Amino acid sequence: MSAKKRTANRQTEQGRELARRLFELKLTDLDSLGPEERQRWLGEFPLLGPAEFDDVCRQVMEAKMFQQARVGWQGVPHDLAVLLLVVVTTFFSLQVGIIAAVAGLVFLESVFQVYFSQRLYRPLSLLVWLTYPSYLWFGYVLFRRGLGLLWVVLAVLLAWGGTFLLGAVARIPMHLFLGARAKGKRTPDSPEEKQGDRRPGA
Repeated sequence: MSAKKRTANRQTEQGRELARRLFELKLTDLDSLGPEERQRWLGEFPLLGPAEFDDVCRQVMEAKMFQQARVGWQGVPHDLAVLLLVVVTTFFSLQVGIIAAVAGLVFLESVFQVYFSQRLYRPLSLLVWLTYPSYLWFGYVLFRRGLGLLWVVLAVLLAWGGTFLLGAVARIPMHLFLGARAKGKRTPDSPEEKQGDRRPGA
């Protein structure tokens, strides 16, 4: 192996190690790296220049933002279900609202398990700020319809915790399906096909 090739390999290894170390930092810390911190990092990884360092930082930040979006994406069905519960209850009844919220949550959990859009996540993530006033409005609607204060508080707590619990349960079948499909891709379809792949006399 030539010296140039060995240097390139060492540079690649340092880039990977730098990415691993930077990934442990918070996104806000990465975004606010000062000149002194940059120089300290460059001193630890001398084979990387400023351009390579900036490129690794950019890739790490993109990876962390993608990871955060994937985690937050799983909470969107809960927020949509709460809003659906409140809207339907406001215009119809609590019973109809519960049915709509449960059906919507089960459907959305299935869809959001197999589909992800980082572009759609940004506007949808703002829904969480609507759920807080929605809980207050939900309680107000129930109180105006004659429900006692204790029952109103209980209903709001159930709307909050029940949607989280039901969402977790609704994700189980899709998790099992995706796991079985992934396992099926790694396993030969049949013993006959596995034997057919062997060369004669092997």
